Formats: sequence, C-alpha cells, structure tokens
Amino acid sequence: MAHADPHPLVLGISTSTPRGSAALVQGERVLGRAAYEDEHGHAERIFGLLDELFAASGIARAEVAALCCDVGPGSFTGVRAGLAAAKGIALGAGLPLIGVGGLEAMAAAGFAALAPDSPLLRLACAVDAKRGEIFLAIYDRAGAVLAPPSCVRRDAVADVLCELLGAADVGLVGGTLEACGLGEERRIRGHGCDLPDAVWVARCGAARLARGELVPLGEIEPIYVRPPDATPAPARAVAAGARR
Repeated sequence: MAHADPHPLVLGISTSTPRGSAALVQGERVLGRAAYEDEHGHAERIFGLLDELFAASGIARAEVAALCCDVGPGSFTGVRAGLAAAKGIALGAGLPLIGVGGLEAMAAAGFAALAPDSPLLRLACAVDAKRGEIFLAIYDRAGAVLAPPSCVRRDAVADVLCELLGAADVGLVGGTLEACGLGEERRIRGHGCDLPDAVWVARCGAARLARGELVPLGEIEPIYVRPPDATPAPARAVAAGARR
C-alpha cells in the first residue's frame, strides 16, 4: 500500500510515441513505473501494462485518486488508444481525468534536469511527427506555453528556431531535435526528456489537480495539431481492457 502522504496518488499514462508507459506518483515519489516499446500495439498492450504496474508496486487500484493521460501530439493511433483507455478507467472508477500534453511533460522533465544555476529559461521541445516533420512547442520555467504545439518540416526546424537559438537562455529537449542537426551543446538530457513519459505526465497532471484545473471528461480531447491520417485503433482491444 502507499505510504501516508498529504499528496494524492496519481496514475499517469503515456502512449503518444513508440514508448508506452504508466506510472504511479505521489508527491515527489515515484511508487511504480512500467514501460514497453511498441509503436503500433498500444491498444493491445496498455491494459496489460497497467496490470504489470499495479502488481509490481503492490498498490491497489482503489488507492488511486486521479488519472493523468498524455493527449499528444504524437502518434494518432497511440494518442487515441491511451485517451480512450484513460476515459474508460476514469468513468468506471469515478476518478478525475487530467489531459497533459506530451511536449508539456517533456518540458517539465527538461527543467527538472537543469542545474539550479542554469541560465536556461526557455525550452524548445519536439517529438517525431513522421512524414519528414516534427511536433514542436516552446515553454518557460513557469510552465507557460510560449509557442503552442505546431507541425514543422525537419528541414525547416533550424530556420524556425533561428532567433531563439541566438539567445543564451534557450535549451532543446527531445531526441528528434538532435536528428535535425541542432547544436548538441543545448541539448537537455534526463529521464523523460527524449520522449514523453508517464512519470512526468503524472507530475504535470498532479500540479493541475492541486490548482483545481479540471475539465469535464467529455471535453478532454487529443492534441493532433494536423488532421489524423491513420485508422482508429481496434475498438475491441480497448473495450476488452475497460471491462477489467
């Protein structure tokens, strides 16, 4: 069981990239985490991942106070599968659900990885968008969105970030930016910085929960940025898991 803690126990889920992950977080403590790598199998694997997480942590599902889900941008089918599963769990268990942008979670991980005296005040965060493009957003240390998620061609990233890269207070988060040929000296490394991770999705969601920033379940939608170009994830896999 979870130890006594004034903070609520939060379950985080991320399936917006080839890495699927789930984590149980309470305050600053990570009580459990499980993950897999499977770009196309999120709908089939997410509920098994949750079973693994709760079994390994020894925490009962009834102890969870809130659920946080990565809403993208990223893999269209992955985002859909994760959000559908999270909504089903939240509805069935009567839990609040907080949608967290994957790039927002990466920014939180990036700032946490910085030294206290780091001059970096802004982070450009990116994940692969396929088709020769990336999803890119910019955040400041307070979590404010300086530039919302957008879709940028890989060969245009340097031009898009040109002005920012001329400033000394801007860092880069996400392995895909390294692949774009941007300066390694600005790259922030640490857990949750290469791809969105459920631990940081949970932490961002917990902060929003503490501020009372909740929206109705039906109003939580994926962040696609560009029109979806994939077929829906198999409904039978999501439905079967929701009955657990």
